[in-house]
Amino acid sequence: MKKNILGIAIFSCMLSLSAFDFMNISGDVGIGYMNYTIVNNYDTGKLADNLSAELKALIGPGNLKLGSIKAKDSYNAFMVGLSFKMSYIYANINVGFPLKEISSGFDPLAQKLKEKGISDKINGSIIFDSQIGVGITLMKSSPLNIFVGGGLGINYIRTTRDLPGNFISSLSDVTSLKEIRSVGMIGLGADIGIKYFFMPKIGICLDLKDTIYFLPLANQRYYSGKLKNGIPFTYSINSETTTNSGDIKKLIKSTWANNFSVRLGVAFKL
Repeated sequence: MKKNILGIAIFSCMLSLSAFDFMNISGDVGIGYMNYTIVNNYDTGKLADNLSAELKALIGPGNLKLGSIKAKDSYNAFMVGLSFKMSYIYANINVGFPLKEISSGFDPLAQKLKEKGISDKINGSIIFDSQIGVGITLMKSSPLNIFVGGGLGINYIRTTRDLPGNFISSLSDVTSLKEIRSVGMIGLGADIGIKYFFMPKIGICLDLKDTIYFLPLANQRYYSGKLKNGIPFTYSINSETTTNSGDIKKLIKSTWANNFSVRLGVAFKL
């Protein structure tokens, strides 16, 4: 009886594998360009309270409606990446290395840095961007084929910016200080891959990927430094509005981000 059940199970698995053609595995690896943009809409409550009190004293009692506070940060990066496709299922990951932060709008958490003219150069920074989903391959039997897919996107970015000595000169016991930002998000995206196989198993590939992120998992900003005696320390934004980990999600009404990447590389079939 057990042998019959085992035989049926094996036969069912073979049917499933043949139906989804899981042995049809391909992929690509290469280098390219990545653009990552994140937009934070901040809570205007405290700013509105302060302004309302000043207007009340100047003009008289009334109601204040304050427009949105929006900050946008963009990063252009060199990247490396790879992808795998198995029948209708695909997965890919791109890793970008940004060197500069391009900011616009009003960011209340970075305003003092802007006022001091802090550089927009970042170092030791990294962007992880990945997708997993389903898609179809057009013209599969031809040397030139096109893959179109869509799925779940997962993104993580960590940036580090050194703050110069003239900015921390008023801190008598501090020898170094840097700003660290860490953001993780989930979203939905699309992947288009164009491949040309000049050999049965080897070819070239152009891969385009675009993802919109709308579900934040973490949004941290804190400052890390070192004292003259060598003791390291971290400083987080006001603990009344954030957690001890430096998570600033309570200060933000909404966040969304976009990651676009284009990669040229070597395609292969297994």
